[in-house]
Amino acid sequence: MHTLFLGKKRKAITLVELLIAISILGVVGTMVSRWMTMNFQYRKRLTIQNDCDNNIRSAIWEMHKDLKTAKTILYPRRNSGGNKLISNSKIVFKNFQGDIVCFYFNSETKEIIRDLYHLIPKGSEPDKVHSVIGKGFDCVVFTNRNDLNNLVGIYLEQGPSVQIDSVFLMNCN
Repeated sequence: MHTLFLGKKRKAITLVELLIAISILGVVGTMVSRWMTMNFQYRKRLTIQNDCDNNIRSAIWEMHKDLKTAKTILYPRRNSGGNKLISNSKIVFKNFQGDIVCFYFNSETKEIIRDLYHLIPKGSEPDKVHSVIGKGFDCVVFTNRNDLNNLVGIYLEQGPSVQIDSVFLMNCN
């Protein structure tokens, strides 16, 4: 009969007990390490997704601020009677101060750029303000969505994030 049932005290563990303990510890350790690896990868994907979403929101916000002051869309412009949507990676409009504002996507640097041309009296060059409003974008498309040239669609893509937005230009003529 085994010594455990005889009531005698044991002074050591057997090799079989040691192997069973190591096997159980290995299985549990493997499960825990796999769970931690999956959790780390999930958090990394989630962080990238959030960063891309924040970049897109920031760029949309900057464009909305200027598009609210749009008076006339200069490019892309639709003619009346045409059913064809006009899309481009650039939009140009005139604001109420008479300045020309241009948003465009540079596919080489993957940046959304805003150029503002302050119109000044004839005979001198317009003052140009060049600024980057977003970096790391994969695709940017502006679409003139109606014949009145007062509804602009914006498509932004960065990594796993995509956003489609529209701006209705109430001040447009």
